[in-house]
Amino acid sequence: MSERELEAKLSAGLKQSFRRVVEQHRRDNQPLIFSENGVVTQVDPFTVSI
Repeated sequence: MSERELEAKLSAGLKQSFRRVVEQHRRDNQPLIFSENGVVTQVDPFTVSI
């Protein structure tokens, strides 16, 4: 497997994981919580584009 193929597969997997997390939080009506530059941030999952 070449480096480009591996990179493409990893990118596709990350996109799929992100989509599933956002969809799950939308179903459960829970905010997405993450850290950005050391600051904890809550985001409404309905405002995130998939």
